[in-house]
Amino acid sequence: MRKRLMSLMIVGLAILLFGTMAVFVSTAEAGKPTIKHYGIVDLTGPYGILVPDVWEAKLDYYRLVNEQGGIDGHPIDLIWGETGNMMARTWSHYKKYKQSGAQLLWLASSPDGEALKNTLVKDKIFCPLNYGQSDPQLYPPAWTYIDGPSYGEGFGAFLKMAKAEWDKAGKKGTMKVGIIGPDTAYGRAALEPGQRFGKKIGVDVVGQEFVPVVPIDITPQILRLKDKGVDWIWMQGLSQIATVFMKNMASLGLQGKIPVAGFWWVTGAEMLRRIGPKFSEGYIFNSYNYLPQVENNHPGIKKCAQMRQKYHKKAPDEYYVRGVRATQFVIELTKRTLGKYGYKGLTGENYMKTMETFKNWKTPWDLGAPFDITPNDRRTAKKMLFYQVKGGKLVRYSDWIDAPHLYPEDMAKLFEK
Repeated sequence: MRKRLMSLMIVGLAILLFGTMAVFVSTAEAGKPTIKHYGIVDLTGPYGILVPDVWEAKLDYYRLVNEQGGIDGHPIDLIWGETGNMMARTWSHYKKYKQSGAQLLWLASSPDGEALKNTLVKDKIFCPLNYGQSDPQLYPPAWTYIDGPSYGEGFGAFLKMAKAEWDKAGKKGTMKVGIIGPDTAYGRAALEPGQRFGKKIGVDVVGQEFVPVVPIDITPQILRLKDKGVDWIWMQGLSQIATVFMKNMASLGLQGKIPVAGFWWVTGAEMLRRIGPKFSEGYIFNSYNYLPQVENNHPGIKKCAQMRQKYHKKAPDEYYVRGVRATQFVIELTKRTLGKYGYKGLTGENYMKTMETFKNWKTPWDLGAPFDITPNDRRTAKKMLFYQVKGGKLVRYSDWIDAPHLYPEDMAKLFEK
């Protein structure tokens, strides 16, 4: 992990110092101006534990595009800064990029997305995709889109699936679900929309037990949910929380008795890497991207493997695939905007206008849910898969499930016909 972070930080420092990725440009047409994208990411700090592979994939795909001639002959540059999860650094990078004339800005965290939401609108800087997917960024809709559905809607997809299983099994009474997660933008994201949706479909989301971002023991929180009679526990925390949680569940004799599911930042693959098959067994999680550990024969996954092997001599993980899929989308967005408005028309406003041209669009390597964008809806994908750790391996748990659109009631007029 330390070596991987250091390599990314060195690349980032070089980009910030020299303002170019010319080393990656080998076949773009001479004389055509460079297209510039910008990004803000937390590769270190408590939330940086999962992001490096996503960002590495992004850098790799930009590199590949440039080696293949750029976008219609234009080299494309990704200029980015690292925050360490410090908001002061986020604002410092943002102000610098604004002064440089940024029109398109990648983000990678919910706190950054929520903090910058109104400022992006004011400055007309467009965020085509934030890897942090908290619901407040979506409502009311602004200039920020997220990578897939929101955290609340991912939880909603789980509730929908679990309720169908409950009914199919002929179980009586009301299914109860409790949440474990930190008191952060992403950690709180499932509770309110989940409770609203739960009432609609007949599921009791009993509440959330909050835990530290990096906990030592979660036993009291688990026991409180057990005392509430939960039938499921939903994990809305990163792997620092989930690994402690699963070990505590085992020590309490609850592993396998109260099933556990979690969201896409806490994959079963991550659990297997960190705590092994014994403690990970049975864990269920959702994803809108295919997993290289499961869909390893998929042609697009093979292309991801070839690219990472080419640049880094290692195999892709699930986060790397996620980064490639998202970057292919933003490259296509740029290509379409360039084609319609020309180089000088690559403005935040025109990028955003182009978003709604994506209708059930699959990336060139078909790495997951299609991009399907409709008016006022800032989600870029609306379908989920569920996977499970079973017998020490990852297996597909479900087919594609539509994530419910859990907009607040006062936003209904924006989405209902």
